[in-house]
Amino acid sequence: MTNTIGLSDRARDELQRLDVSRDNFLRITVVPGGCTGLTYQVYTDSVQTPFDRLLYEDDALRVVTDPESFPRLVGLAIDYSDDLLHAGFRFKNPNAAASCGCGNSFSA
Repeated sequence: MTNTIGLSDRARDELQRLDVSRDNFLRITVVPGGCTGLTYQVYTDSVQTPFDRLLYEDDALRVVTDPESFPRLVGLAIDYSDDLLHAGFRFKNPNAAASCGCGNSFSA
């Protein structure tokens, strides 16, 4: 299986700490919003539809998306930082033409 997105070891460890698994998987979608036009919606889910596209899978984790979001997520790299001022997940998207200063939204 070839993964469409990348997870750093730190992101993978943090997702496992948050009880994300193959059964209680991570769902990432791209929706209109934010100051640049598009934003990520990320949540755990346990119901995969036949239309979902697999973004990442290993022995412990699974990440899926809907068919409309898939092209905007190909090549996405997810990292996690626990620094004091800006703790959280970081998304680096090669499909983003621009992103806002806070990094929460992007344009394709």
